[in-house]
Amino acid sequence: MLLQIKNLKVGYGNIEVVRGVDLNIDKGECVGLIGESGCGKTTVGLSITKLIPERRGITSGEILFEDRDILKLNPEELRNIRSKKISYVFQEPFSSLNPVFTIYEQIKESLEEKDNSDSQIAEILKSVGLEKIIGRKNVYPHELSGGMQQRAMIGMAVASKPSLVVLDEPTTALDVTIQRQILELIMELKNKMNLSILFISHDLRIVFSIADKIGIMYAGKIVEYGLKEKIISNPGHPYTMGLMDSIPSFEHRKKLFNAIGGKAPLFSDLPIGCKFYPRCKFRIDKCLEKEPELENVSSGHVSRCIRIKDMHYGVIKNK
Repeated sequence: MLLQIKNLKVGYGNIEVVRGVDLNIDKGECVGLIGESGCGKTTVGLSITKLIPERRGITSGEILFEDRDILKLNPEELRNIRSKKISYVFQEPFSSLNPVFTIYEQIKESLEEKDNSDSQIAEILKSVGLEKIIGRKNVYPHELSGGMQQRAMIGMAVASKPSLVVLDEPTTALDVTIQRQILELIMELKNKMNLSILFISHDLRIVFSIADKIGIMYAGKIVEYGLKEKIISNPGHPYTMGLMDSIPSFEHRKKLFNAIGGKAPLFSDLPIGCKFYPRCKFRIDKCLEKEPELENVSSGHVSRCIRIKDMHYGVIKNK
């Protein structure tokens, strides 16, 4: 196991925004983390290398990377992991790239070995589809399109040959055609370099196209987790069902758009019992008694719902 997150809890002062997350990523595996904005998924990604703002704090849990607890490492040990063994690619490439340094300079900074850097940079640029700027050492970020900037960011992320890359909504700011190109590039690099990936997104279609396993996050906890194929064929939580029903379909284009009603709760005002209760079509009074624990839907597939057996056998009905 490359990465194990155990009972991770993160707070904003007295408000807990990650409320006990468990997540595993194997070598060469892509795990998708899905949820609406504000559910805590980005905080989980940043917590992996303690890249969270000072006003937040990891209050408990373990983050085991190559069998070492990252939360117990000193600053020097953390620096040896950040970008070298664990890299990040964020949503807005232009805000991540330094505007006063050239693309060549920024990729060179990411290299593990600085000797013979020109040939290494050329190889990286070629691998991410930026052959047009090979040899052009004076190209700055503002001279590239959004898609090219994101390719440069991915090149920087893989330059140090990391074991894990955290991709946080890397295609959201791009048009659909460029999105597909970036996803294909990510999969190509994953297979070529045997990369492990945590892919954070709110777009279920994108995650379905790239992930091996999927974690569905709601109100600071994972409510469903399992192999992609099992979740697609047999979703085990009403929130997952709602997300899947919300995906526009060409085949069903004449039907009404079936979005999830209501909105995600504030962390400062979470409902009692199941946190999805106010928006759930299948709620019953028992759902208010306590927040459910994760239970098996099938082997390697778990869900946080007390009606899991009804859902598994397809007999769930509205209240």
